[in-house]
Amino acid sequence: MGRTRLKVLVAALLVFFSASGQAQDAAWDETIDSARRAVASMEFDQAERILRRARARSQGFATDDPRRIVPLMELARLHLGRGDYALPEELYREADPIARQAWGAESAEYAALLNDIGRYYHLRVKYALAERFYKLAFGIRTRLLGREHPDVATSVNNLAVLYENLVLYPKAESYYRTALAIRQDGVGAAHPDTIVTLEHFARLLHKMSRPDEAAPLEERALAFRRARSSAAESVDLGPLASGDGIQSAILLERTEPRYTDEARIANHEGSVLLQVDIDVDGKARNAVVLRHLGLGLDEKAVEAVREWRFRAARRRNGGAKVPSRVRLEIAFRLM
Repeated sequence: MGRTRLKVLVAALLVFFSASGQAQDAAWDETIDSARRAVASMEFDQAERILRRARARSQGFATDDPRRIVPLMELARLHLGRGDYALPEELYREADPIARQAWGAESAEYAALLNDIGRYYHLRVKYALAERFYKLAFGIRTRLLGREHPDVATSVNNLAVLYENLVLYPKAESYYRTALAIRQDGVGAAHPDTIVTLEHFARLLHKMSRPDEAAPLEERALAFRRARSSAAESVDLGPLASGDGIQSAILLERTEPRYTDEARIANHEGSVLLQVDIDVDGKARNAVVLRHLGLGLDEKAVEAVREWRFRAARRRNGGAKVPSRVRLEIAFRLM
C-alpha cells in the first residue's frame, strides 16, 4: 500500500473513531438527561431503571473515566428526592474513590462531591461526618480558588448552619458573617445565595436574642422575596366572583409541598400564606405569596399549589362555573 493511501486510511479511521466516540458520548448524555427529566417529573421508578442501566454500562469504562461517577450521584439524588436517606450512603462511598482517581484529590469537581457528601450527612444529622466532609471541601476550594470565591462561601455557609445546629452560636455567627461578605462581593447583594445566608443569619440572631440586629437582614431578604413573588405568572381570568351568591371553590386533590434541603438542615418550620386564583377548570393560577417563610419554601409552596385541583366556584342560581380567589396557608413541619 502506498504511503499516500496509508495516510488517507489512517485519517479515515481517525474520523470514524472520533465520530463513533462522539455518538457514544451523545447517547450517554441523553441517557442521563432522560433520567433527570424523569426525576423532575417525579417518575422515580422510571429514573431508577435508567440510572441502574447506566451504572451497569459505566462498569465497562476506564477506571479514571468521570462518567462512572454520574449514575452514582444521580441515584443518590434520586433516593434523597424520594425521602430515602439510607441508600445514598453506599453510593457516595462508591463514588468517592472513583472521583478521586478521575478528577484528582485537588480538583474543584472532587471538592463539589465532598460538599455533597457533607450535605448528605448533615441531612442525616450525622454532624461529625458532615463537618469532616465540609472541611475537606472547604480546604480544597480555598487552596484552588482563594478565600473570596463563591464556592468557598458555600462551604462556609454550610459550616455556619452546622454550628448553629450544634448550638455553637458565636462560631456560627462568625461563619455567617464571612459567607455573607464573600457572597455580597462575589455574586451580589440580590443573588439568591446571598439571600439564603441573610435568612439563616437572621434566624440565628433571633436565637441569640438580638432581634434588632436581625430585623434589617430580614427586611432585605423579604424585599427580594416580594420582588420575586410579584414577577410570578399573570393570567387574566376575567372578573373574579365573590359574595353570597357564589359557592366557593373546593379543594379536591392536594399534593404535599416538598421541603428544600436548605430548610431541612436548618430545622426551619412555619407556614406560607398564598393568594391564588382558581380558574373555571379548577386549576390554581396567579399565586402570590402574602406571608413568606424563606429558604426556598415559598417557591415549594407555589409549586405544590399549582398541582392542586379544585372544584371551581359556581353561581348559586344557575350553577355556572366562575373564576374566584382564595387564600391558602401551606404548613411546613418536619416529622
